[in-house]
Amino acid sequence: MFYQLLQPDGTLLESGTPGTLGGNSTLRIYGRLDCARAVAALPLGYARHRVFFADEAAAIQAGYRPCGRCMPAPYAVWKAGPQPEVPYPWHTGPRHPMSTPTSPA
Repeated sequence: MFYQLLQPDGTLLESGTPGTLGGNSTLRIYGRLDCARAVAALPLGYARHRVFFADEAAAIQAGYRPCGRCMPAPYAVWKAGPQPEVPYPWHTGPRHPMSTPTSPA
């Protein structure tokens, strides 16, 4: 049996072993294959957006971010954005709301 794994350049690689992580191609989120949120979404049509990765490095290089539910530690690092002294492998960070200027009193 062969599995199709998404590569960092967007191509699919046929592999004799399944990927270690799954992802959502629309939301560009990766997580564990047994993630409760992903498993619950499968009957709702999520399967057509599902992709698989050989490992976390491949998911990050493809531009995906970690799932907050099944990967809380990597998600917290991603959510915090680049920090001094902390490795930050993601190409893009979270979107932080713009601060609104205060009006003079």
